[in-house]
Amino acid sequence: MEVTVRLAVYSGILAMYLSNAVHAEIVQTTDGRTIDLRDDGTYEFLEANNTSDGDYVEFQNHYFAHHVGEYGQKRVRFMPVYKNVSDKRIVGAKFVARFLNAFGDEIFKFSGELDEPVAPGKASTYNLFYYFEDNQFIPGEAYDKLLPMVTNKTGSIEVEMTMIAFEGGEIVRLSE
Repeated sequence: MEVTVRLAVYSGILAMYLSNAVHAEIVQTTDGRTIDLRDDGTYEFLEANNTSDGDYVEFQNHYFAHHVGEYGQKRVRFMPVYKNVSDKRIVGAKFVARFLNAFGDEIFKFSGELDEPVAPGKASTYNLFYYFEDNQFIPGEAYDKLLPMVTNKTGSIEVEMTMIAFEGGEIVRLSE
């Protein structure tokens, strides 16, 4: 009888250990979300990542202009301008810009970085900007797609911050 009781106790402990080993695993992603990975292959987000770029920046406008250089080289210049609405100094940011035609169709998508320090409550500038140069020998490049938008002032530009770097080393990942 004593052997049967011991065997039952050991079996119970083993069963409890195995059931805990197979139970869900809680993991944290690189962007800060916590996920419950269940043993049946399903998952659940335990905390929603409700951080958006609007918590840190407010887009003011865009520097979007056509320029012809001294030697006739044609370029479309672009830089988003934003206001720092956080309480920390922003020292860098990554963004994605989507250029949409008058029908709302995406005609060009561009990822870039902003390395201008911006104090809380202040706006960035466009002293530095990206440019898309005309290459008359290669049709369909970014310049060709953006020229009608910038010349006719049609369409729209949507900009989303994907990462923000603050003074002191804190980095916020908003999306990838």
